[in-house]
Amino acid sequence: MSTLAIDIGGTKVALGLVQNGELIERAQLATPETTCVQEFASQILAQCRSWIHQVTQIGISTTGWVKPEGITSINPDTLAFPQPFPLHKEIEAQTDKPVAILNDAQAAAWYEYRSLKKTVNNMAYITVSTGVGGGLVLNGQLYKGSQHLAGHIGHTSIDLNGPVCGCGQRGCVESIASGTAINRVARQTIHPTISNIELFKLARDDAQAMDIIKKSAHAVAQLCCNLKATLDLDLVCIGGGVGLTEVYIPLVLDYIETMPAAFQVDVVKATGDYDACLLGAAAQFS
Repeated sequence: MSTLAIDIGGTKVALGLVQNGELIERAQLATPETTCVQEFASQILAQCRSWIHQVTQIGISTTGWVKPEGITSINPDTLAFPQPFPLHKEIEAQTDKPVAILNDAQAAAWYEYRSLKKTVNNMAYITVSTGVGGGLVLNGQLYKGSQHLAGHIGHTSIDLNGPVCGCGQRGCVESIASGTAINRVARQTIHPTISNIELFKLARDDAQAMDIIKKSAHAVAQLCCNLKATLDLDLVCIGGGVGLTEVYIPLVLDYIETMPAAFQVDVVKATGDYDACLLGAAAQFS
């Protein structure tokens, strides 16, 4: 069975042709800037029109709060949609294929859980990318909550005196640890045009650059410990463009090891690598 997988992020949209859980072909485009749902869907489908006749279904994963009626942006700084944004309904209308949609980190959590080589009951997936998102698998089931909000752990506050987050709260993990937050600090303190790619390269030899990355990793490590205390997790899986960089997970683990034993939790790298959310989009049907 073939699935068209669509993963929508704050800066890019990844597309994949997935057959029996394997990514066969992949494409990518910049996230459309239009706020018209018909045009947004059309721009995405234009990039993979040749795949449509091959697939029986379409799975979407997206940043934001995904409700049955559409996508709602909790943090408009990451991705601003008119609310609700019924993208799944529009893609279904334009393709005449069944469409399923999940928050991107929820989708990745389910994919990563199903890919584990060992049996665990409770797992969290954390993506550290443009924003910070999460997905929860509890008692072997993807947990979305009655309002589909479960897993938005990037919007839990860890610093009451921290920066104001785009969601309106203060000191959220996302406002401290996300790629957006890292870049904001780097441009304020190192160079006004530095990119995160340049920051991570600079951090190999520059203590100031490394300190910015460490602050992000420590915030995510604290989140991991908080989740262990709240949900008694067996495992945390980390992915995302920032989370998968070579230095990031070791920094998270270093910080976790300084915490009391009761709050320590195993942390692993996403097996889906940079495409965990894309593969998770397809995994909704399995």
